[in-house]
Amino acid sequence: MRTAFNVSPLNAIFVAILQYYSSQMRYVKAITRIILIISVLIIIIWAIVSVPKHQCESITVAPHTQNESLVLGQADVERMLSADSIAILGMPMKDIDVAAITRLLSANPYVEKVNFIHFSGSRLVVDYTLKHIILHAFSQDGDQYFVDDSGCLLPYTAKMQDDLPVANGHILQHYKQGDTARGRLAEMVNIVNAIQKDEFCQAQFQQLYLNEHNQIELVPAVGSHVVLFGDDQNIEEKLENLRLVYQEGLTRKGFDTYAQLDVRYKNRIIAKRK
Repeated sequence: MRTAFNVSPLNAIFVAILQYYSSQMRYVKAITRIILIISVLIIIIWAIVSVPKHQCESITVAPHTQNESLVLGQADVERMLSADSIAILGMPMKDIDVAAITRLLSANPYVEKVNFIHFSGSRLVVDYTLKHIILHAFSQDGDQYFVDDSGCLLPYTAKMQDDLPVANGHILQHYKQGDTARGRLAEMVNIVNAIQKDEFCQAQFQQLYLNEHNQIELVPAVGSHVVLFGDDQNIEEKLENLRLVYQEGLTRKGFDTYAQLDVRYKNRIIAKRK
């Protein structure tokens, strides 16, 4: 004999329990989300209200430079701020004049640009990029200064210890703040920029000389000759021709065989013996 069971009431009770549980879980999840949102809002409001009241305890300078020497570092920036009466340490963060700091740094001749100034905890972070100094120039009467890769004149500083190419001779231009290289000096900058792209030329040519005929000469590191470069026309071609002469000719004949290599003419070099 088989016994029949009526399971419909049991199903109904089970479904009711599931529905009740699901509704309770949705309620719990909704409450949890609301609590999280409120917590985040409280943290944000607290940060907005309280952080500006914190005092600045330190300054961190983050300079970026392509040179080995650092011409404007932590101590320099701190001195600049002090000399300009810009208070930082111990000041509430909301009272620190970030715009004034930006203007001060941007006016410095060695600074290419101020990237950002922001607060990290109780610390002021100053991030900036320095100009790329490529040439140490001497005027005819001994005035010395630096030149960056764009031709801007920069004041001399003993902090620059890089082994820079030197430009000297009959250079008449003197340093003036905000000035740029002109005439043959500007051409020397173009030549140095090209030389720095080539390892061989960079090692061989560390001095540019402006002679009495207003012609640019390169003084090699190896050999007692001079290279009559002339001007900044066809720089890459002249340097390539020089490379071939050095590597295929002078390495066999000797670097002291000639007194002068004249590269002013297209596709040829005139060599003058001693």
